[in-house]
Amino acid sequence: MPQSPSFRFTPAPSSAPANLSWQQAFALATEHQAQGHLPQAEHLLRQILQQQPNHAPSLHLLGVIAHQCGKQALAAELIHRAIEQHSDVALFHANLCEILRQLKQWDKAIEHGERAIALAPSMAMAHSNLGIVYYDCKDGDRAEMCQRTALALEPDFAPSLNNMGNIYRERKQHGEALAWYRKAVAANPAYLEPLNNLGALLLEEDRVSKAHDALAQALRLHPNYAESVCNMGGVHLALEQNEAALAHFQRALALRPAYIEAQMGLAKALQALEALSEAEAAALHALQLDPKNVKAHTLLAEIYAESARPDQAEAEYLLTLALDPDNDDALLGLGHLCTENGQLERAEALFQKSLSLKPDNLAAHIHLVQVKKVNDGDVHFAALCEHEKTASALSENRKMSLHFALGKCYDDTRNYDQAFPHFLAGCKIKRAKIDHDPNTAASQLADLKSLFSKAYIDSLRGGGNPTSLPVFVLGMPRSGTTLTEQIIASHPDVYGAGELPDLLRIAHRKTAPDINSFPANLGYLKRDILNAWADEYIDSLQAKNPRAARITDKMPANFLLVPLIHLMLPNAKIIHVNRNPVDTCLSCFTRLFHRKQEHTYDLAELGRYYADYARMMAHWRTVLPANAFLDVHYEDIVADQETQARRLLDYCDLEWDERCLDFHKTKRQIRTASVTQVRQPIYTSSVERWRKYEKHLGPLFEALEEFSPERK
Repeated sequence: MPQSPSFRFTPAPSSAPANLSWQQAFALATEHQAQGHLPQAEHLLRQILQQQPNHAPSLHLLGVIAHQCGKQALAAELIHRAIEQHSDVALFHANLCEILRQLKQWDKAIEHGERAIALAPSMAMAHSNLGIVYYDCKDGDRAEMCQRTALALEPDFAPSLNNMGNIYRERKQHGEALAWYRKAVAANPAYLEPLNNLGALLLEEDRVSKAHDALAQALRLHPNYAESVCNMGGVHLALEQNEAALAHFQRALALRPAYIEAQMGLAKALQALEALSEAEAAALHALQLDPKNVKAHTLLAEIYAESARPDQAEAEYLLTLALDPDNDDALLGLGHLCTENGQLERAEALFQKSLSLKPDNLAAHIHLVQVKKVNDGDVHFAALCEHEKTASALSENRKMSLHFALGKCYDDTRNYDQAFPHFLAGCKIKRAKIDHDPNTAASQLADLKSLFSKAYIDSLRGGGNPTSLPVFVLGMPRSGTTLTEQIIASHPDVYGAGELPDLLRIAHRKTAPDINSFPANLGYLKRDILNAWADEYIDSLQAKNPRAARITDKMPANFLLVPLIHLMLPNAKIIHVNRNPVDTCLSCFTRLFHRKQEHTYDLAELGRYYADYARMMAHWRTVLPANAFLDVHYEDIVADQETQARRLLDYCDLEWDERCLDFHKTKRQIRTASVTQVRQPIYTSSVERWRKYEKHLGPLFEALEEFSPERK
């Protein structure tokens, strides 16, 4: 989020007024302006102009002050008046050039910029100001020529060094841009703009710690510098510190209300916090500020996709590509959306187009190896191997994605001993990024088990919403929940809503004045609370498809809330999907999740979490009625699809439909790690897959305790 550069204004000397001499009054006004005491400077200048209305230096300096206060139209008017009195002062024309640029009056800005240079060919600032007008007019060559002329005159002129960075950044020559920004900072360590631009570009390059250092330096110099406050929000977002990111974007908007980069940052932070309706509103507000902003359209598309609105998401991506046909974010984003929608050939074509525009595009290669299985001769696999040779130069995030992609490639080609080190390396990078305390997670599960005793559950029965609309599919991630949902959602009377955060968000609500934590809040439930929560959940669910007889909610973590579902929605169907513990955990460990699942990036932590989950489900079986939920097993579905499909439909009170056997043909958006697998017919290769990695899984076996299987 770089700031457009502004330019240095130097007040012109002259003579003056009443009690003080002309020279003293104007000199004092100049001193006040230079020190930032703008009201005092303005007062003196207006005193001068009361006696000498056409005093050109005072008109000019008053225009400079108006510019500093953000009153650009007034600034232009005042400096025009100064030029009417003295048309041969180069400084007046150079400063008016910059103000007219900010008013987007580019032809007039160029006219005054060229006049300044004609009057003072050796004035570096005049060349620099004219160059930025050409930059705004998308004439990079002329912009560069002006800045280089300024630097030939004054090699350490920091504004031109900064502007050169912007020119090279626009050309996507980021290495050169960073070098220019660093030169500008070296020339003037107190100059905020290159510090901010350096931080912004380092953040874009995913060099987060270095971006933080540059932005922190800028904020030490000026804590309320809105651009750096905003970009620091981006740093927190990259570090997955979403609440801190949100606070920074809100502060940047308080400092500058119509700041589109901060507005987009706000939308991204809200999206990361899964407040999708608020994120959508923030992105739409950004587009009100700039209707043709391609980044805002792409962001809105991502929010629509995450909100399970694929048609609106596609429309936004296509609008972005109409504005900028080679936009990489839109090509990759639309390709990923097509993957989710089962349009795998179209997805591959979009990824290939992205690659054609930038042959070394790491992200495009990673997307392409995820779309389908690869073989030993796969060109994208080979490209990833080439990237691995220079991986030390990559950011931690890109290195992490590369490791997971290479692990997938080696797994596809059955080179398991080469695959596992990549999965392990990727998980280590991810684990270092996240703030996860396995003891806290274990305590939370233990507290839930202790809270929901049979007596407590029985005391709350009798309320809730009696609808039979929801079908909950839950369990550990990568246990077969997506496959199970896809089979049910292939029925014409069912709408598959995917992983909904709604119930988890509701369950964290405050229920007592002094209780703010989950799950302690659930110890204060009453029937009226359960009724209100149930109605709110159903209203939100029904809005997703008002005509469906059943709607699935496939949030795996809802296993935490099985008793709450039972009380809120006594006629809801709850399907618990089981899978071999080690296969489940291995499948988690070898997958880079989009969000959450913090327990999956360390084998010992993962095994411990699985054991706690399995014990919790055993507890629910003892405290709830026998028919409270249905246990299904992934391996049974793989072994006998039709029998298990009939069992699932029967449990959901749905008539048999053959389409549930052809689940892989069902066209719907699937936003899970299993997106490509469920586009295929049932296959058995994932059963007991863990044996291929057995020798690497010692910490997992130990942590699983009684759930660890027999080994050969």
